[in-house]
Amino acid sequence: MWRGEREAHVASKSESRARARLARAGRWLARGVLALLFLVGAYVSLVPQGRAAARATLLLPALVTQTQPAALVASGEPVRHTQLVVSSRSGPVFLDVYAPTAGPPPAPGVREAVILISGVGDNRAVPQLINLSESLARAGLVAVQMTTPALLSYTLLPADADAVVAAVMATGNLPGVRPARVGILGFSAGGALACLAATDPRIRDSLAFITLFGSYYDARSLLKDFGRRALEENGQLKPWHPQLVPIQVLANTIATTLPSDEGKVLSDAFAQGAPPLMPAQIATLSPPAAAAYHLLAGDQPDRVDANIAALSPQMQTLLTALSPSTVVGELQTPIFLLHDRNDEFVPFTQSRAFDASLTALGKRHEFAEFGIFAHVEVKSGLGIGALVDDGSRLFRIIVGLLAPAS
Repeated sequence: MWRGEREAHVASKSESRARARLARAGRWLARGVLALLFLVGAYVSLVPQGRAAARATLLLPALVTQTQPAALVASGEPVRHTQLVVSSRSGPVFLDVYAPTAGPPPAPGVREAVILISGVGDNRAVPQLINLSESLARAGLVAVQMTTPALLSYTLLPADADAVVAAVMATGNLPGVRPARVGILGFSAGGALACLAATDPRIRDSLAFITLFGSYYDARSLLKDFGRRALEENGQLKPWHPQLVPIQVLANTIATTLPSDEGKVLSDAFAQGAPPLMPAQIATLSPPAAAAYHLLAGDQPDRVDANIAALSPQMQTLLTALSPSTVVGELQTPIFLLHDRNDEFVPFTQSRAFDASLTALGKRHEFAEFGIFAHVEVKSGLGIGALVDDGSRLFRIIVGLLAPAS
């Protein structure tokens, strides 16, 4: 064999061996990929945390973009919307139920349900709330919007905590839902009612969680923030100017403790477009009503403590009865706190105070502050940096909320 032929033969054998090694490496790589896919598949289908993470991955874009992404629509379940009315001690409770049309999945065999308390006013036709409800249902949960006549009239009453209990119990009896997998998501003022209801013995030990988004912790300190048009952060007062809606709610709520004619004056003073009361009009009010007016109008920031003290015993009792701070020690369920740092409806410091109390008491909870929301609605035109930063916090919260369904 000539030298050139020998060299060619050796080169050919080397190439063959290299191809064989590559083939073996390829087979091992393929096996590794298949094994990894198997493990990932097992994690997202068999492990509860994995199932929750998989669902959260589909839900997060729906919450941030305010639309249902194609992946959620394609992989999700068809949704049926029905309306129910149940009774409570405070009157009728209106429920809008968004539920998957198929039966519960084999694992875990039942569905999680979430009661959505969207705050005051009639929000049932608000696109973001409908999108949230439908998205939850497509992900396999039962979403139940609830409201009451008082909430529809922009009034917050302690008695409506019983309406929340009635909604939770009715939801627990829906087909495929287990009572121990029913949680509450309270937006704004709805968060206070969620806390009050969560201490009721009828649901206290079975409630899966409560989530409070843009809610307040103490009604009296909230009223002080309105009165001085400032919030206290790290021991310093910072200017804060609330929107009209929460002022209206507080006016309507406090008015329920006054004679009807005086209560109407207080409520009408904070209607949309109403001018401030003239000194002569304020002089006709009783001292408690006048003190409430000044706190809501924010026209006596240097007399906030004196005006708080001048409120009637009935007003003081009402503020106490509407404060989650009075029942925080009785809360047994996991709690998720979410708040926008620039909230103009409820100061974010209210959730910070709630977080501090829960931490001191050793209660199970998570707290996250955001910058992508305007109170409880997603802002438009957000940059990628804000979405990535706040989106990771929101994802962690969503995984926790979906844990009972997984």
